[in-house]
Amino acid sequence: MFPALILAIAPQFGVPMGLPQVDRSRLHGPRDATPFARTLEESAGPGWERERALSLAPGASARGGVGVGVRAFTGLNNAPPPGSIVGRAGVPGVTPTPRWFEVTIQPGTGFGERFLVQDSNGIGPRPVLVVFHKFGVSHYDGLLNTSFFAEARRRNWICIAPLSGGQTHFSDSRSHIHTRAVLQWVRSSLSVDTARVYAVGFSMGGGAAMNYAARQLDPTHLMIAAVFNQSGILSHEDTYPQSGPTIQQIYDDRFGNGLPGSATPWNLQRGSVFSFDPNSLVVAATDLGRNLLHLATHTTRTTGDIPYLITQNDLFHQHQLGRGASATRHLLSVVNYPGHSWDAVSEASVCNWLRNYSLALPSAANTLADANGRFFHFHIEQALAGDFTPFNWSVDTINNAVAITGTANLTRARVATADAGLDPLQPLSVTTGCADGLPDQILLEGYVQSPSAVLRDGVSTLNWSHDAQLGRLVLDETDGGATHVWSIVP
Repeated sequence: MFPALILAIAPQFGVPMGLPQVDRSRLHGPRDATPFARTLEESAGPGWERERALSLAPGASARGGVGVGVRAFTGLNNAPPPGSIVGRAGVPGVTPTPRWFEVTIQPGTGFGERFLVQDSNGIGPRPVLVVFHKFGVSHYDGLLNTSFFAEARRRNWICIAPLSGGQTHFSDSRSHIHTRAVLQWVRSSLSVDTARVYAVGFSMGGGAAMNYAARQLDPTHLMIAAVFNQSGILSHEDTYPQSGPTIQQIYDDRFGNGLPGSATPWNLQRGSVFSFDPNSLVVAATDLGRNLLHLATHTTRTTGDIPYLITQNDLFHQHQLGRGASATRHLLSVVNYPGHSWDAVSEASVCNWLRNYSLALPSAANTLADANGRFFHFHIEQALAGDFTPFNWSVDTINNAVAITGTANLTRARVATADAGLDPLQPLSVTTGCADGLPDQILLEGYVQSPSAVLRDGVSTLNWSHDAQLGRLVLDETDGGATHVWSIVP
């Protein structure tokens, strides 16, 4: 359990039962002396996202047609130097290290993305700490209100703090596009230990860290190895009706058409990690938390936290344990602290916990896809957008076998055969099975030559084809009502 830091001023709350409003109590110096600590609307005015006026810094030229602007700082105006985070209790000094930068990129959504990045003095690939900001403030939240940047410097970690597409993004689709673009920029610009990317977040940011880790499961990109969630918003379907009109309007803008009450259940579920009914029974079909079982998570909330966040975080943890989560890798801590604040935890303790973990891809999982894309070793194409696609899978490299069962809302699944450790030059077994009774198509990569035979349940079948140009073997499973075993003979 992390020690509570009682010295900070508790954040102010807005409308009854609403989310916490912008907390200005812990910004150091006069407001007009810290322009980047303000909300973006105040500091830049409407339309800042489309501005591309930042000068390109040396070594930060456009990559792949994406404009990159960089500002370098050693600190804010009239503010202590890096390493001295005002509002934190007893932050020790650190040795001189590279400066932190504010970077602006254009991820292709029509809106710019700002983020902070701080390199380290380390040699070779370094871990990355991603700090997700709370509701209503900018990407400077982690720099001004926590000591995570100092802790990262002390450990020779890279530290980044994305805006993720907005101050009030609630893990919407744009936030994922922006955050992923930030991580791609970091990977292409710095030497990254791809197995040690850690995420931390508070309140909206805690939910964002968990949701990003659960939805971004493409191993050809940066995946999260461990998440520290502090009092996160884990279920938007639960938060939405308990929020005031101002917050509900933000939800309606992000997850609906802007009209009051237009936020759709699907969009709220997609931005969450689970949903539950009034009897606190988790809705299994919308449970993105299953996608977190392969990594390490630590959830912390306080004794004086927002009531519905206490319910969400406690219930989610119990649900994960019920799904088979390891009690030593998926933790819940309750801190004796009278409020909802970053100050309830020790950043040093958080980083000490994170450093124990590296990413290891599972050999089997029950995965929930929310869109077309790659999830672990499988490229998923949905039958219908706007719904989840569940599938059970396993890879047995010793017996050269793969299974894709329990599928629903699936048109086809393409298997990254080589990445999964499977050998198309040896006999391969493929198990298929549908949960919705509809046919599936399985595409196997790496088949330059057509196989000599394809058997289904031990019987030769014609329900397959070979694409020599793409090197793919296509299995057409027309029986959606049973499990079948295919045998591919080279």
